[in-house]
Amino acid sequence: MQTTGSDRPAGPGRVRIGLMLAGGGGMTVPDMAGIAARAESAGFHGVYVAEAWRSGFVPLAAMAARTERIALGPYVLNAHARTPLIAGMSAVDLDEVSGGRLVLGVGSGNRVTNESYQGVPVERPLRKMREYVELLRLVTRARRGRRLDYEGEIHRMSGWTCQVDPLRPSIPIYLAATSPRMTRLAADVADGVALGAVQSAAFVAGIAAACRQAAGREDFDVMMASLVAVDEDPERARDAARAAVVNLYAGKPHPHYDSLLRRQGHERVAEGVDRFVRAGDLDAARRAVTDEVVEQLVIAGTPKECLARIAQYGGSVDELLFVNVGGMRYEAGSNTSSARRALLDSFEPLLDLGRLAAAGGARDAEGA
Repeated sequence: MQTTGSDRPAGPGRVRIGLMLAGGGGMTVPDMAGIAARAESAGFHGVYVAEAWRSGFVPLAAMAARTERIALGPYVLNAHARTPLIAGMSAVDLDEVSGGRLVLGVGSGNRVTNESYQGVPVERPLRKMREYVELLRLVTRARRGRRLDYEGEIHRMSGWTCQVDPLRPSIPIYLAATSPRMTRLAADVADGVALGAVQSAAFVAGIAAACRQAAGREDFDVMMASLVAVDEDPERARDAARAAVVNLYAGKPHPHYDSLLRRQGHERVAEGVDRFVRAGDLDAARRAVTDEVVEQLVIAGTPKECLARIAQYGGSVDELLFVNVGGMRYEAGSNTSSARRALLDSFEPLLDLGRLAAAGGARDAEGA
């Protein structure tokens, strides 16, 4: 049976390598399952799906059927989209289908997704997520015949009796966090924290240390997604990275990424990108992304340069999830077979990079 999360050590200074499927471009569920199989062959530890363009569980079930050992999980489920009971039962089912490989990421989502897309108000997110994770853990650990009752300020359950025995005693739960208060909550109630992109190695090191201290244990797991642009032409890679940063503003508003840029001292970049995107000038927005942002907050460059950047996260990040900048295709556009094939082919350089990193290339690059 595959071990997941902190059960599988990366080794001293090593970072587990994952792959996050974060955008559309006409990619089908069978396409996603095929990428998962390729990632498994390349030595990736896990494959994860953002519940922003596909549902959080169905594609993972397809991936489970095509793979044998990699961890699988949503990165992350939107807690405003389903109750803890439905999320918990779905998690138990998927863990069984995958043979115990589920890593369950959950988060509160952002106001655009919740209020504009779903018509669901966001109220007291810290209290909601504390209760959500507590109740989710109760549901996923419940044995057949156990009755659960829960009385929280936001979530309640009364009289539910579990009808199945879960495959594992416990499913690892990771809480998405972009603010200091949500990060502290993750350390308090979850098995790990799920961090987003555009964060420097130094910035994340501080978050990781604070999490492990607050959690009171060294095995508290830190996962992080990172935009990755790898190309033998380093300038082409960096141009792709700039476009990906802009896409965080242009594809769908992500206020937390804007906040992360500002908290790391890149206020002028955040203000410039936001202003130009609102004006419809994406070329100017890309020019507003400085070399410093690309070099510190994105993994971009030649394979050797990318391996060196990955190594910088060693010791603080337990698993680094590659986000393919060529796969972030939220906009409407051509959906021809050739465009879809180009999208699928764009994952190959990331799979090659992951193969090198999983074999120890990142650690070797750091010592070079």
